[in-house]
Amino acid sequence: MTLSLSSIHKNIWLIIVVAFVILGGGLLLMHHVSPHKSGIVATGFMADIVVTFPVVYYFLIIKPFKQKLWRIMLVITCCCGVAYLILPAEQQGYIIQLRKLTAGLELGMLIYFISKIRHIQKAYKQLQAEFPDVAFNLHKSMEMVLGDGVPVKIMASEITIVRFGLLCFKREKGIPTNVKRFSIHKNSGYAALFGVIMAVSVIEMVAFHLFLTRYSELAAVIVTILSVYGCLFITGDFSALLKSPVLLLENKLLLRAGLRYRTLVKLDNIASVEKVGGSFEPDAKCFKGGVMKNTFNVLITFKEPVIIERHYTKPAESSQMVLSIDEVDDFIETLIAKGVI
Repeated sequence: MTLSLSSIHKNIWLIIVVAFVILGGGLLLMHHVSPHKSGIVATGFMADIVVTFPVVYYFLIIKPFKQKLWRIMLVITCCCGVAYLILPAEQQGYIIQLRKLTAGLELGMLIYFISKIRHIQKAYKQLQAEFPDVAFNLHKSMEMVLGDGVPVKIMASEITIVRFGLLCFKREKGIPTNVKRFSIHKNSGYAALFGVIMAVSVIEMVAFHLFLTRYSELAAVIVTILSVYGCLFITGDFSALLKSPVLLLENKLLLRAGLRYRTLVKLDNIASVEKVGGSFEPDAKCFKGGVMKNTFNVLITFKEPVIIERHYTKPAESSQMVLSIDEVDDFIETLIAKGVI
């Protein structure tokens, strides 16, 4: 039986709530229970983390989404890591013993993933040969080899974000010189917004870290790690926007905005391309593909609806799209010269 989108979202939110209840409730009990009962509470807390949560995860995620059973080992490994960081020394010893028992299975999983790297690279090169799009091809090649389950989608998205965030300085290769490209980030004002967000985030991260250290060193470290990842996410998004221009291929048009969306449109499926101003109000069914919500200067109408792929939500289908292209006049003139419009 296929789950509806609402059921999928419900299960995901439920597992997040369970995680917060276990961690929040356990930490609260450990800090308020009497000393002579702290050992029993800590052991129960450990059982909830490394047993209860994986079991709940199995029934809410693995079984309904028909995921491979070995993926529960990844969950158990993460749970053991969290438990080791927050539990007292006695329970840490139990965690180490449990990790010894699961080491063989994890080694087998590691060998499995390593064996798939070559296949992922092969799929990625094939996709790049068809048309260059590092952001989506890296994501899609992992899905082709490992499956399109929710954990694989999440892992692929995170690897793609980290790749663009850490290698933001790297110049992308693979786009042939004869392919016409049109940037999308200059006129949107997103670069200035990115600079402000990063500056504020760094200041806030330092200040909040110093504040939390007065109460809990561990909480300060965890929050700082999450904040650093947030900055990495924003950097990856901005880096992908810079390195993912709209491409005019031989008989197709690749419309995209970094890691957010992409659609590959046949030129003979384009009905019209119009330059629009800031006062233009797109139709409710029109796909809004601007870098920022209300920044667009061109409206593209398709003869037949196109499928727009997106990383973090389901694909969209639309017969119209608005987006922002820096060289909009050159873009329209090029399409006219090719006889598209």
